Amino acid sequence: MKGTVITLGMVALGIALWQSFAPESSPVQQIDLEEEQLIASYMQEGTRRHFSEDGAASDVLEIGEATRSQNSEETTLSEIRYQAQAENGAVWDIGAAAGVFFEDLNELELKNGVTVLERTRDATMQTESMRLYMDQKRAQGEQEVVMTSRGSRTTGSAFELDLQSSMATLKGDVRTEYE
Repeated sequence: MKGTVITLGMVALGIALWQSFAPESSPVQQIDLEEEQLIASYMQEGTRRHFSEDGAASDVLEIGEATRSQNSEETTLSEIRYQAQAENGAVWDIGAAAGVFFEDLNELELKNGVTVLERTRDATMQTESMRLYMDQKRAQGEQEVVMTSRGSRTTGSAFELDLQSSMATLKGDVRTEYE
């Protein structure tokens, strides 16, 4: 019995000494999941192609980087390039520094500077941002737009662009300068 009491006393003394010399543990940090978005997927240098019924590529979307947060319907993109061909053979090449892809809608919100090139007519449109409706092959923007082509420069405060028919409509305070 005395041996048991001495053994228990030695164990208690050992535990007390161990706790006094052990380093303090840091407290567990709580992460506020509402403030921190968990990344569900991430991709670098990707290409997405849609094909028409005859098997030809109808449009191509290239991106430098894509990030999708958990429980989000939006994918944040950078270094965006979208290419499409019109019914009349016109080739469209659209580039932007950043944007958001809405997969369920198959739409792109392009921002931080957008350049639209129509390669067959050597026409260029530049604007700060625009919405690209890829299924309908059309775009619209509510920012100032500058359109240049051979011998002219046209500005407007908004625009609509039909990539199928190659028809651009500038709206609001439209002005054209000819060379």
